[in-house]
Amino acid sequence: MKAVVVESCGQATWREVGDPPEPGPYEALVRVTAFSICNATDLHIRDCQLFGVSAADCPLLLGHEAVGEVVATGPHCRYVREGHQILRPMLRLPGFSSYWGGMAEYGIVTDIRSHWQDGSPPGPQVRSGHQIVPRQISPTDAVVLITLKEVLSYLWSLDVHEGSRLLVTGHGPVGLAAAYLGKLAVGTDRVIIAGRRPEAERQVRQFMADGYVDTREDGWPRTAMDMLGGPADAVVETTGNAEVTAAALEALASEGILGPYAARTADQQQAADLPDDRRIGPSGTDEGLSHDELVTATLRGQVAPDRFISHRLAPEEIARGFELIEAREALKIVFEL
Repeated sequence: MKAVVVESCGQATWREVGDPPEPGPYEALVRVTAFSICNATDLHIRDCQLFGVSAADCPLLLGHEAVGEVVATGPHCRYVREGHQILRPMLRLPGFSSYWGGMAEYGIVTDIRSHWQDGSPPGPQVRSGHQIVPRQISPTDAVVLITLKEVLSYLWSLDVHEGSRLLVTGHGPVGLAAAYLGKLAVGTDRVIIAGRRPEAERQVRQFMADGYVDTREDGWPRTAMDMLGGPADAVVETTGNAEVTAAALEALASEGILGPYAARTADQQQAADLPDDRRIGPSGTDEGLSHDELVTATLRGQVAPDRFISHRLAPEEIARGFELIEAREALKIVFEL
């Protein structure tokens, strides 16, 4: 079996790692059919800049955005069955640290429903992402659904609703998904994206944003409010930059909520803490809440996950994938097995 391994900080390779693990009583073995890079989190983990990762953790198994087909089940699995297409297989192997390990040929998922029914809680929260996706949805679309489900559940947690004015800082996959789903799935009135690359304005409009504002310009929060038609009811902050966060609060309504979505690196956390402002809201997501809605919307053609995919690569090209992200030449990269 092969997997993406971070051999040392900054170096990821696709190589042999040993045999697939045996599933436990409530687990299923999954043959991975597609995985993708989480542009911020996976890059920062690869570089040993997030979640306390250090050189001592290498070699480590990477990846939390994957999908595959169940090929074997443990004796207590009743709802996860062979042939199911399922999200977020994870991999743990002796001799490796695991930062979820979804970038591999095989992984493990948990039959959550059976676990709970038998009175044995399934453990780590990430297991809530082990959800079945109909086979009518392609593996490449299914893996992008992970990002979309996270973002939609986050919009709901910020009380973004029909008619809301939404400000999004940053225009990576999460920022663009916030604009796209804000309009399509929530019915926001206006969405403005703020960033540092004005050349991205055409792209953000393709994802249904109503405008773009440059955060390097003086007074940009006022410009954003003018474009929104008033203060933002909510801000989705995806940059992790303390200065951008503080400025975005200037554009936020007095009863609004700013959601610090970004996973901040150690350097960003040390540079400045988040401002002491009661309007700063939750940072976590619960993709299970939005799963059914987005699966249905995808099957009906109302949401198109593939519009986020800029590159389709083979797993052997993992180093190139990271290079494309670092050069800001890729939006969402999917690796097909």
